[in-house]
Amino acid sequence: FTQIMDFMIMMPLGPQLMRQLEISPQQFGALISSFAITAGVVGLAAAPFIDRFDRKSLLLFVYAGFTLGTLACGLSGSWRMLQVSRAICGAFGGVGGATIMAIVSDVVPAVRRARGMGIIMTAFSVAAALGVPFGLKLAQIWCWEAPFLVVAAIAGAVWVCLWRVLPPVRSHLEQG
Repeated sequence: FTQIMDFMIMMPLGPQLMRQLEISPQQFGALISSFAITAGVVGLAAAPFIDRFDRKSLLLFVYAGFTLGTLACGLSGSWRMLQVSRAICGAFGGVGGATIMAIVSDVVPAVRRARGMGIIMTAFSVAAALGVPFGLKLAQIWCWEAPFLVVAAIAGAVWVCLWRVLPPVRSHLEQG
């Protein structure tokens, strides 16, 4: 939910960001693109290596990077800083999304795997249906930074839950 919310909130914030940061539509397009581009590039670059690590450790690492990137978005004072922060979110968020799917594939029995994947994919719909309007309301009440700060706070709480509850996921290492 937090990764999809972070990704989706940018588009509806466009007019407010362009006005408050005094950026052009081209610069706003660069803000949007930076997440997806870095997610793709880092995902491709990391693919040959990420199966060498415990998936829990990897998820905690990339989710911490995503959380800090989202926090940096909320603390950005310029469009350049926001663009760098969006790129950080994409770099860690892309690998994180793939890691979550790999964990489900590793720990959920095959007969229930579709249900597990369906629950995760439901986060996309929930982020769109509830998260985006809630994020826009926060931006209207306070400022454009508020949705990012709230998502970062939620992500921080989720990180703690993952650290405490998720068992090590190493079966892929034992299989060679």
